Amino acid sequence: MLFAPPAQVQEAPAPAHTPSTGAIELDLNGALDRAKTSNPLLRAAKARVEERQGLITATRADALPQVSVMGDFTRARDTSMLGLASLLDIPQSYITAPQNRYSAQATVSQPIFYWGKLGTAIDIAKMGQQEAGFAYTTAELDTLHGVAKAYIAVLSTEAELEVIEARRKTAEQFLEDVKSKLEAQSATELDRLRAESEYLAVIPDSLQAEANYKRALEVLNGQLGLDPKTPLKLADPGQPAVNEKLEAVERSEIADFKQQEQMYQANDKIIKADLRPKFDFSASYGYQAGHSSDMFHDPYDNWNVSLTMRFTIFDGLRSSGKRAQNMAQLEQVHELRIDKERAIAVEKSSAERELQTSIAYHEAAKKAHDSGLEALRVSRESFDQGLITSLDLLQAERTERQLESQRRRAELGVWSALFEYRRAFGLPPL
Repeated sequence: MLFAPPAQVQEAPAPAHTPSTGAIELDLNGALDRAKTSNPLLRAAKARVEERQGLITATRADALPQVSVMGDFTRARDTSMLGLASLLDIPQSYITAPQNRYSAQATVSQPIFYWGKLGTAIDIAKMGQQEAGFAYTTAELDTLHGVAKAYIAVLSTEAELEVIEARRKTAEQFLEDVKSKLEAQSATELDRLRAESEYLAVIPDSLQAEANYKRALEVLNGQLGLDPKTPLKLADPGQPAVNEKLEAVERSEIADFKQQEQMYQANDKIIKADLRPKFDFSASYGYQAGHSSDMFHDPYDNWNVSLTMRFTIFDGLRSSGKRAQNMAQLEQVHELRIDKERAIAVEKSSAERELQTSIAYHEAAKKAHDSGLEALRVSRESFDQGLITSLDLLQAERTERQLESQRRRAELGVWSALFEYRRAFGLPPL
């Protein structure tokens, strides 16, 4: 008695993880765009750039005139003149009577010459904004490549789950076939036990594959700024363009270190400027009277104009310590930049080798899958002719599914290697 082969009984089993109708549909470009606007780390890095922009405004304010207006009312009783009052025979009540004082004053101050300290501070603030921009670029590249690899990981685990689900459905159908044959007394109890063992062996793999898929989906959701349980429907990225020639750009990490070196060098100028004379201009104009009715009338107006020079003679070696600290930090950043340049050179060569290896592995996986398809075709013909058993056909079906899974994972592996290669060159995933 012949039975339908498992592949014909269940051609395309529906995977257990089929997204609901409310799933968010995304392709790779859509996932990257969503990460740019919703990823928490990127939004924090962008806020840091905006913070540095505000620092420029605050630093520039130190070089601009400072204008303020003050109003004051004071009522006081002064007894310091009592001794003089007794000598001059002045009534003590007149001396100790409370005095009222009304004042209104406008002041302006302006730094004149600080040996370039203020201008350098503004330049450092601008450098800080550029440094924050480089840090944002680094965070953006890391985030986008993380999203791209998480996207591929979801597709890879999804493909593996589909293959294992197909194996489970096939083994289940085979078990039903053997039970039917056993009832018709054309199979033995041993055949049933083998079929049941084959089915039970697939269940742990199915549970593990489903757990891996859910985990990969949760990781991707987190990087997209979504709830971990959000259902997604991801589009296939297609064939990667592995023959594209990449033009290397300066990595943002290196540019960041160079910017920090310039900031420390400029900071040395500020420290030295603190040891030199500084000149300030200040002026004030206002009114001061003992009665409110006399305010804003002559001769109760007062004014003041001053030009001040300040010169530090000895500051307890504070500036010397600051310079030593600053030069040590400069040397530290310089060595970190050299180390990062060497690490990037190794990263580029390693990424290139990994890309070539993944391409070769993909080619081998495609050939193996083609061989598995041919073997499955021959097995089906032999089964139809009664030359092999359904167990033999099941094994051929399982082998083809495994080779299909390897081919799919190898194709996605090329994408992952390509992402690593582009990251090594300081480029986005796409």
